[in-house]
Amino acid sequence: MLLVAIILYVLAVAYLIKIICDFIKTKGKEPPFICSIGAVKKDVLNEARFFLNSNKNAKVTDLGCGSGSLLIPLAKEYPLAKFVGYEYDWFAFFLAKIRTFYISNLTVYKRNFLKENLSEYDLVLGYWISGLVDKLGEKLNKELKKESVVISEIFEVPKLRQIKVVESSLAFKKMKVYVYHPNK
Repeated sequence: MLLVAIILYVLAVAYLIKIICDFIKTKGKEPPFICSIGAVKKDVLNEARFFLNSNKNAKVTDLGCGSGSLLIPLAKEYPLAKFVGYEYDWFAFFLAKIRTFYISNLTVYKRNFLKENLSEYDLVLGYWISGLVDKLGEKLNKELKKESVVISEIFEVPKLRQIKVVESSLAFKKMKVYVYHPNK
C-alpha cells in the first residue's frame, strides 16, 4: 500500500512539473491540460445538451479538448451528432485517443485549433485562458455561422455576443459558464 502511495505521489509531482514547464514554454499563452470537473463541467454539459436536444445532427468541437472529458459523454448521448476535439498537448492528446478509441462519432486531432477552419461547427466548447480569448473571439466571429453557439468554461470571450451566463462553482469558488453567438 505504501508503494502505491509513493508511486501516486511521484506521478502527481511529475504531472505538476509538466504543467509548470508547459506554462513556461508557452509563456502562459496556452492553457495547461486540466480536466473539466465538478459543477462547472456539469453546467457546460447541460448547456451543450440544451443545444443538442434541438440539433441532433450538429457538428460539435472542443477546442483544447484535453482528455475528452466533455466530448465523451456528449458523443455517447448524441450518436447522430459529429464530435471533433483538437488538442495541442501530446499527453492530453494521447489520453483522449485512448479514451475515444471505440466512439465512432468522435475524432480527436493533435493540432493547433487556431490554424483550423472552424466554419463547419454548430457548437464550440472550450476552456481558454485570458491571453487567448481575444484572438479566438476574432477567429470565431470570422468563421462560425451566425446561429452557432460557443460555450466557454470560466473565461469570457469579449469579441462574441453573450446570450447567457450560468453561475457555477469549482472547489467552493464561484465560477461562470458563458454562452455566446458570433457577433454577426
